[in-house]
Amino acid sequence: MSKIASLIPASLRSAKPSLIRVLNNKYGSDPQMVNLTIGEPDFNTADHVKLAAIKSILDNHTHYPHNWGTPGLRDAISQYLATHFGVHYDPSSEVFVTEGASGAISTIINGLCQPGDIVLIPCPAYTLYRINAQMAGAKSVELRTQEPDFKVTPQLLKDALDKYGSRVKVLVLNYPVNPTGVTYTPDELRALATVLKQYNVAILDDEIYAELTYEGHHFSLAKLLPDQTLLVSGVSKNAAMTGWRIGYICGPNDVLRSLAKVHQAAISTTATMNMDAAEEALRHGDHDTAVMKAAYDQRRQYLIKAMKKICFHFTQPSGAFYLWVKIPDNFAGNSMAYAEHLAEKAKVAIVPAAAFTNLPVRYFRISYAASMEKLRQAITGFAKVFADDQASYND
Repeated sequence: MSKIASLIPASLRSAKPSLIRVLNNKYGSDPQMVNLTIGEPDFNTADHVKLAAIKSILDNHTHYPHNWGTPGLRDAISQYLATHFGVHYDPSSEVFVTEGASGAISTIINGLCQPGDIVLIPCPAYTLYRINAQMAGAKSVELRTQEPDFKVTPQLLKDALDKYGSRVKVLVLNYPVNPTGVTYTPDELRALATVLKQYNVAILDDEIYAELTYEGHHFSLAKLLPDQTLLVSGVSKNAAMTGWRIGYICGPNDVLRSLAKVHQAAISTTATMNMDAAEEALRHGDHDTAVMKAAYDQRRQYLIKAMKKICFHFTQPSGAFYLWVKIPDNFAGNSMAYAEHLAEKAKVAIVPAAAFTNLPVRYFRISYAASMEKLRQAITGFAKVFADDQASYND
């Protein structure tokens, strides 16, 4: 052990790396494995967006930008949100650009939470919320949502807010939801807003999958509670720009002024040419998103039919690009054991519920941000394993 290893805080030593990344690293390079772990678009960034980045470099946009983001990108974000979702933010004071949506999540939790504070997280949920709460010394409290849709209800939310009181600093609300693929209707959001407006709690409103809503139209909670909501999004999912690392936070200026200090201390600012590319994507990328969305929806419908035919049970997905599948009752192990079982027997890598909750939830996530060829291979593997397991159980 090195001399300075003892200086690592206990909270950091005990923090676990993202299980999604662990499994992707484990199986991603295996040519025999159908890898459905990572939630990354299998499309390339559009050429007109790439060209915008190239032009930015040739135009010598290679110096430090404003640490809130370039004025052009902040204006594009403001116009994009107003046009697509009817939420309005002043680009000069209520829009802040971050190092990906992950940077936005980290900035909010680390900026608002101190040791002993509580972050409420509906279960199951993307692991980064829980990890950041732990890093900040805060306590993440999982709201135990119920099958089949795993949505937080007004009563569940009220009970938690009453129980923990002023210790609650942040409520996480992500929709469409990673990993379940469900989303909230306008009436469901209004019911949650009725509860939330009675409490002094910040809402980390993660709408990164907003454009990938297949049934109905996405409705933003920010329309209902602008004074409490910190809207988080980016261009990773809707513009296939995961590697460009452009996200953003929109919200009240008096809060953003303080959160900007957190991001500036950690990152300073993101790359100018990447922001110029993101501006192009937001201003002129609707067609690109529509093409990807149509492909995802085709895959979604294929998986729904195919998994029903095999007799798997799952949560009905209406957004994002995930299917949340129930582990058959006759399998004795937990979700991690079932993930290993599928990898070994079906040659398909998925993500177990253990990546999204500490509770004993018996589900797994399939990412259909993958080609139809890969999905068909996966279904063949699932069908064989399901049939073999049923035969073994009946014996």
